[in-house]
Amino acid sequence: MKKKILVPYATYGSGHKAIANYIEKYFKNKNEDVEILTLDLLGYSMPVVGKVTKVISEFFMLKQPFIWDVFFTLSDTKVSAHITNEFGMRLFKNKKLQKIIEEFNPDLTISTHFFGSSLIAHYNKKKIINSKIITIVTDYVAHELWLSSHRDTDYLVVCSNEEKRYLVNERDIPKDKIKTYGIPIFPETNSNFDKNKMLSKLRLKESQLTCVFFAGGGNGSTTTLPYIKRLLKQNLPLNLIFISGKNEKAEKKIKEYVKRFNAKNCKVYGYVNNVPEILQVADFVVTKPGGVQTTECLYFKKPMIMLRSSGGQENGNIKYVAKKGYGKMFRFPFTCVNYIVKVVKNPSNLKQMEKNLNRMNNQDAMDQIYKLAIKLLNK
Repeated sequence: MKKKILVPYATYGSGHKAIANYIEKYFKNKNEDVEILTLDLLGYSMPVVGKVTKVISEFFMLKQPFIWDVFFTLSDTKVSAHITNEFGMRLFKNKKLQKIIEEFNPDLTISTHFFGSSLIAHYNKKKIINSKIITIVTDYVAHELWLSSHRDTDYLVVCSNEEKRYLVNERDIPKDKIKTYGIPIFPETNSNFDKNKMLSKLRLKESQLTCVFFAGGGNGSTTTLPYIKRLLKQNLPLNLIFISGKNEKAEKKIKEYVKRFNAKNCKVYGYVNNVPEILQVADFVVTKPGGVQTTECLYFKKPMIMLRSSGGQENGNIKYVAKKGYGKMFRFPFTCVNYIVKVVKNPSNLKQMEKNLNRMNNQDAMDQIYKLAIKLLNK
């Protein structure tokens, strides 16, 4: 009989879903003897309340980052996290979702959102199911919400030894329960990938540096428009690939800038499904510091120029990347573009970041999580 693995996530942002999909794809490729079910908890939440909480959280993250950061900080305590977690349980505990989970009856749950871990722990206590739990923290600093169900979790996967020491020393979490594998991704890559051929295909110059600029996706794209506009005005000898995500309004605006400033060395795309291929072309990346986007850049060892964050968890991601020397953060368009001008004039400005990236290894996170999962399934 096949072992069953549940991978719950919640679509507050796109990162939790992306990691869940990466896990599903890798495990299916690796082992035909396991059955995987990915499950969006928000799709089964209280209809109105679920949608409202998603809209509100996205609004504050994208439009009012200061307020979002204040809320994030205030909720990063045991008491406030417990209250938030209880609210989440009321949001997701319903007969429809319980029936799906009960009928699937997972042997193991790999959760990419803290509410997933809490929900399965609740069902375990009620003896509705009996599932082992791995919680994957999809940011570089673990908010208290990730830790609220740690006593009922078999393993907690974090991104660094520094984070593990903090959780052991300051949060009293047993060290044997924490694994420092990092955020797991499984990008489709071509071992025969030829950068110059790809540049030629895109009609970009092989002799120039290539910058991939992720505009943030969704409404987030609008916050990066001043950076894009200022950069295009410079008309630098630089290949530019702009990914505006699903925000068609922003994509249209960027194309207007390209035409206005006669930026012939610029390609603009909306939503794309070949991010790994595009990242392999890049010499450096401009991006907002989301957990998954950051991990993808680290996986391909691309220096990052990080834009003003949405506060909250993104601040932790910035601190991690900056401390390790994998990238630099800029709050304002003029300082960001001034640095890019320096890089174009003297690419050696990227060398130290490239050296730091080459010393790290986060490419086996998925395989380590797979081995951990198989170990738990065989217990």
